[in-house]
Amino acid sequence: MSATMDKANPTGGVSENGNEHSREREWMTAAEAAEYAGGVGVCTIREACNRNTLRHIRIGGGIAGPIRTRREWIADWLGRWARGGDIH
Repeated sequence: MSATMDKANPTGGVSENGNEHSREREWMTAAEAAEYAGGVGVCTIREACNRNTLRHIRIGGGIAGPIRTRREWIADWLGRWARGGDIH
C-alpha cells in the first residue's frame, strides 16, 4: 500500500489489490456500534452512552461530542443483559 493511502485512510479502506483490510478499527462510531451489537438502533447506543451504561468516549469532551466506543465495551454492555443458560 502506498504511503499516501496510509495517511489518507489510516484505519481501514481498500488495499492496492482492491480487497478490504482485515484489520478492524479500534474505535467505532455510534452507528458502527449499533450494527456490531446485532442491529440495535443508533438511538439505543446513544441513550446507553448518555446514561453511562455503555462505556464510551466523547470526542472533544462534553456531552455533545461524537461518541466512540470499542468492541469489548459493547460486548460487556450486552453481557449485562444475558439471561439463562450456562456460562462456559
